[in-house]
Amino acid sequence: MQATAVATNSPFVEWDSIFNEPRLCAAIADRITFRCTLIQTGTEADRRAKAVP
Repeated sequence: MQATAVATNSPFVEWDSIFNEPRLCAAIADRITFRCTLIQTGTEADRRAKAVP
């Protein structure tokens, strides 16, 4: 068994702005969420909260 961790502050719906290609974004999301456990904390990251606007 192997484990892979992916952490992001962006929800899946915002990923196409990162990858700039909706089909690529859908493929990446599909593959990393296949047979996985998603843990969503629903909280803002400390680094983002302390960032200067």
